[in-house]
Amino acid sequence: MKKGLIIVLVFVLSFGFLQVATNLTSQGETLTATAKGFGGDVTVTLIVDGDDIVSVTAVGDSETQGIGSNAIAQLPALIADADSADVDGVSGATITSNAIKTAVNAALGIESAAEPAAPAEEPAKETSAKPAEPAPEGALTATAKGFGGDVTVTVVVEGEDIVSVTAVGDSETQGIGSNALEQLPGKIAEADSTDVDGVSGATYTSDAIKKAVDEALASKGEAAAPAPAADGALTGTAKGFGGDVTVTVTVDGDDILTVEAVGADETPGIGSNAIEQLPAKIVEADSTEVDGVSGATYTSNAIKEAVNAALAAQ
Repeated sequence: MKKGLIIVLVFVLSFGFLQVATNLTSQGETLTATAKGFGGDVTVTLIVDGDDIVSVTAVGDSETQGIGSNAIAQLPALIADADSADVDGVSGATITSNAIKTAVNAALGIESAAEPAAPAEEPAKETSAKPAEPAPEGALTATAKGFGGDVTVTVVVEGEDIVSVTAVGDSETQGIGSNALEQLPGKIAEADSTDVDGVSGATYTSDAIKKAVDEALASKGEAAAPAPAADGALTGTAKGFGGDVTVTVTVDGDDILTVEAVGADETPGIGSNAIEQLPAKIVEADSTEVDGVSGATYTSNAIKEAVNAALAAQ
């Protein structure tokens, strides 16, 4: 009887151990692998159940914080959800994304195709794609501080038109700031103004390019000194947006014959539009009771105030 009980007890315990082992096995197999990321090694840990990827975790302490780290945090779940490493990488973190996918495939025993070289995903010194060329005769140049260092622009103008803009910044980030250096100058030339949207993700470099172009255009205005006022001409000055705006007015009795305005510190492409356009309107209306130039309220008001001051001195 006792022998029979012992046999039953052994059978029950064996079945229990077998069931526990089966449950552990059903939870999946753990696999690990490592691949080279942007800053160092990226290691993944997978739990698989047959052909199913149950979970993926990734660790890469040397990847860029806020860029590569985004891939470390986001991509494993995408791979587990898709049951495959054949998913889109995290935008801006190509190298880390590729490392995670390569490591996952290695853990699964799948050979990864060679990935094409990708742009650096954190500030890395770049070499300008085009060698610097001598500035054309009469071109305007200026420099402003970008993300990594100085950004220098060369602006060619014809009258009031911006014919071309080129920008060089050897210390700006390849694949980020370099995009602004390549794309933004053409937009500025096309718009004839720096009042354009910067390149997404490259705010520092975009702002530096626009600031440098503004300074280059302003230097053109400063270089052109106003001509001496004609005999009998009236002058007046008022405060504009950036500095003084001076007008020269010629009259014949009560008629305003000509108005010229100079304001070297007014914003190119905004205040400069008022400097160019508003004097003719005042002459045509024979009065300063005219609408200002849209978007250039300060400069427009300064021109009208200066004309009124000149006429009051008659």
